[in-house]
Amino acid sequence: MLEASYQILVVEDDPILGNMLREILSDAGYRVRWAQDVIAALSALEQQPVDLITLDIELGTYSGRGLLALLKADPRTRDISVIVVSSCQPDPDLCQMAQHVLSKPFNVAVLLQLVAASIDGQGPACLARWQRAAANDKIGWEVAREILD
Repeated sequence: MLEASYQILVVEDDPILGNMLREILSDAGYRVRWAQDVIAALSALEQQPVDLITLDIELGTYSGRGLLALLKADPRTRDISVIVVSSCQPDPDLCQMAQHVLSKPFNVAVLLQLVAASIDGQGPACLARWQRAAANDKIGWEVAREILD
């Protein structure tokens, strides 16, 4: 079992799947937070850095694809590994931005292998990139929220 210092953010709008992912990853030894939409994900990232994100692309009002683009554009979040877990067809751009793409329905063992491979060697909470950013840089997140509105 892994040290519980690795943080994972599950971004999934389906409550059944969100809870299932949280339980699977928690049982594997990770600390897991769950966000049901893009705004909740941005708020969670603003509060605490993470080592990995699992991301559904089809999130209702706001696009998971848009969130992924925002994450990769921000120096504080661009190095966070993202595993897309979605029923949508991956395109080349999506595959370039995400660490891995896993289609629903998925095999739990494969998910856990991808998670372990994605955070291997990163170090807990990847704090360095957040410490390099300005301590009170809320403007970037507010801009992201404005773009999504």
